[in-house]
Amino acid sequence: MASTEPQSTLDAVPEPQSTAAPAPTTTTPTTPLPTSIVILGGNLAGLGVLHNLARHTIPALQRLPSQPQYKITLITPNNHFFFKPASPRALIHPDLLPGGEKQIFRDLSDAVKQYGELVTVVKAYATDVDTSKKEVTIKHVHTNSPSDSEGTSAVRYDVLVIATGTKARSALWTMPGQGTEGLHAAEDATKREWERFRTKLKNLQAGTHPHHSILIAGGGPVGVETTGEIATLLKAMGKTEGVTITLLSGSDRLLNRNCNESLGRKAEAYLKKNFGSLVEVKHGIKVVSVSDSVIPGEGGVEQHETTVELSDGTTRTVGLYIDATGGSGNADGFLPLTWLDASSRVITKDDFFRVRGSGSSEETDHQANGIYAVGDVVSGSDNTLISTNFQVPVVCSSIGVDLATKILHPEGGESQSSGVKLPAALKQKTFKNKMAGTLLVPIGPGGGVGQILGWGVPSLMVKTAKAKNFLVDMIEPAVTGSQWK
Repeated sequence: MASTEPQSTLDAVPEPQSTAAPAPTTTTPTTPLPTSIVILGGNLAGLGVLHNLARHTIPALQRLPSQPQYKITLITPNNHFFFKPASPRALIHPDLLPGGEKQIFRDLSDAVKQYGELVTVVKAYATDVDTSKKEVTIKHVHTNSPSDSEGTSAVRYDVLVIATGTKARSALWTMPGQGTEGLHAAEDATKREWERFRTKLKNLQAGTHPHHSILIAGGGPVGVETTGEIATLLKAMGKTEGVTITLLSGSDRLLNRNCNESLGRKAEAYLKKNFGSLVEVKHGIKVVSVSDSVIPGEGGVEQHETTVELSDGTTRTVGLYIDATGGSGNADGFLPLTWLDASSRVITKDDFFRVRGSGSSEETDHQANGIYAVGDVVSGSDNTLISTNFQVPVVCSSIGVDLATKILHPEGGESQSSGVKLPAALKQKTFKNKMAGTLLVPIGPGGGVGQILGWGVPSLMVKTAKAKNFLVDMIEPAVTGSQWK
């Protein structure tokens, strides 16, 4: 529509026609986006990858001819690193740990502040991965801080590392992601569960609970270690009368994974020798259902009891029930089920930890290009700290090789250096667990059972190596990255 406003005099004067040649068109060069590396999971595996990339892989890539830029985004629902291997001791005997309970919950800022703008931490958990857009949809965990986003958002990735670990049936042993939107951070769910546990245990110790029995489901290391810690505490306080701790193995023996068959028998013998009738071990029985109820206690104080239905057809009501059964992979909430095994762990192509995707093991699913998995969430992982520490450098080498190939061969082609001498950080490593067959299981502070490289070791060695402090001396190097010099 034409303007109805009067035209100004200046507008009415025609512009003189220039006879000069037109000025050349100039274009402002656009700055390419930095390569976006997204890590899902901020515990042992995720932090290990972050430190390796920041300290070794990225500096090596930036020495290549194009000198690309990088950005690492760590997506995790927790504010704190949680050292799960020490949780049985911290939960029951925190005073016996150097630094106490707070030692195993370390602020993530201690890990990332050294890297400045290279690393950003987003408090959220993944809900979807769009491989066509190369985006991760995340759900933010709410806090009281106005600087934190709410709701959902999408994060672009060029490299995606899945280090989300496993999810246990009980928040005692892991920090949940999904369902923590209303919490300050995911570790709050774990700490809240710890307080409930300690209240129940305190009532049992005081003799104010009508049920004096404890039921622990799970005959793996966590179940055996927790049994030993509780039994040691009750024995030291002289509170064993009328109390029975029942440990359900769910199998034909204790410690039936990743160790020699004899180790489970040794663990059962150790429990019997040191705690007598206080501890009973039952094999071949699993938990079918669990229900909690509130009952009146002494002085009108409410107490809780748990009714457990067992696979042998019996039902037991106990004052304290602990689920220490193995968890499942924490990846089914955001990855296609065709990418996962029956335990919801991520299937990888080979020993380099590149994700297979929906293709068979013989073919490549190109939608999964640039996606890697590490730690307990990997299909076939033995879920040990030792294994994770051997996986981390391999994953980072895979990322380095793949990114270097794109830089040196932008048109595609074989992974060659094109005459460029690649540093060690950009050379492919192959996974090998050099400590396979190693498992140390403390059964109280005084010792326990274990094997190294498949060979049994005496209780004194277990006491010295792990039972004394539950490996807490490994926390500082893991958090600060000093173990990855």
